[in-house]
Amino acid sequence: MKKIFSKLLPAAIFCLLAATAMAQPGSMAGSTEITVVGVGTILANDLAAARDQAIEDAMRKAVQQALGTYVKSETLVENFQLVDDRILSWSAGYVRKYDILKEGKAPMDSYEVEMRAAVNLSELRNDDGALAALLERENPRVMVMIAEQNIGETNRFYYFEVDLTAAETAIIDVFRNKGFEVVDQTQAKENQQRDVILSALEGNSKAAAAIAAAQQAELIVTGKAVAKVATGINLGGMKSCQANITARLISADDAKIIATASANAPQAHIDEVTGGTLAIQKAAKKCADELVAKITAATQQKFYNQTTVNLRVQGYQDYRELQKFAEILKYYMRGVKGVFQRSSAGGYANLDIKIIGSAQQLARELANKNLAPFKVQVTNATANRVDVKIANVSATNPAATDTSGAQ
Repeated sequence: MKKIFSKLLPAAIFCLLAATAMAQPGSMAGSTEITVVGVGTILANDLAAARDQAIEDAMRKAVQQALGTYVKSETLVENFQLVDDRILSWSAGYVRKYDILKEGKAPMDSYEVEMRAAVNLSELRNDDGALAALLERENPRVMVMIAEQNIGETNRFYYFEVDLTAAETAIIDVFRNKGFEVVDQTQAKENQQRDVILSALEGNSKAAAAIAAAQQAELIVTGKAVAKVATGINLGGMKSCQANITARLISADDAKIIATASANAPQAHIDEVTGGTLAIQKAAKKCADELVAKITAATQQKFYNQTTVNLRVQGYQDYRELQKFAEILKYYMRGVKGVFQRSSAGGYANLDIKIIGSAQQLARELANKNLAPFKVQVTNATANRVDVKIANVSATNPAATDTSGAQ
């Protein structure tokens, strides 16, 4: 039932938005015009702040109306998770343009803005950020590489001698059954140097990330599994086989460890090698279930709470200009809660952006928002990283610093 819901929801939204577009003869292609009223609270007589708040409120209402009854602030989706206002906090990226029809102070210390907004339907229909939150989680491609030592293989983990280890097979089955796309790891054995693979299996996160990226996988699971015969246990001729497995889930974008898991499992069998294999499979399944649960939790956190996106910046002229751009991101980008510089060398800077939302939402906001005096070009966006090229247009055109029309 859950999978059916996940597949039908995008189609339902598509039909709704298409119908809305056809019902708006004066709208631009791929967008619909909606008239709404936004409200902001006046605090300490700060009309400018109240006006900004009212404009943001109006844009959020326009996006919400465009999505219709399928997405509301309190719509319950799968697993009874609330799709609340935080999904709509990136409304500026969906609004293609807007015109303010009327504005001014209103009763109860408020400021009202009546707006006609052109909402980009194609962005709403294809958005990998907001709609992914409705459809359980993202669907990253996963690669699995587990070294294995079964009973009788003393002091030796084998990996290159087989296409798939028992642990890999069990983990892959779990991920596939949960709906993940699994990348064939045998290609890595052919394309990667042996020492790089061994380094990844020994715990080198950067090596593991490089292998995954080369195979176009967003995530990689690496680890080790070992099986032994338990001594001092009498099972009437049966052997008590015990397996242990440890695994790490690593992001290919930035080599960060997203989750770790470990598990053990017993298996009685007359043949110790067969028993060891079965025990490894049981332990690997438990380990994979734990990793999938942690992926789901991490994805939910990314959409509903703060997460960190790596922003790689090029094109700035000097350190002062980079700092100015960072300040603009911090104070004028919706959803951004903090900007931290990690490195700056060779014309490239790495900034960690604390946001409420996803990297795709950040990329869309950067591509659509007026961040004068900087012109921003998004050159690449992945699940955890966004690459941009900036240019200070005021250096050659002083008039470009006018931000009166910024949204």
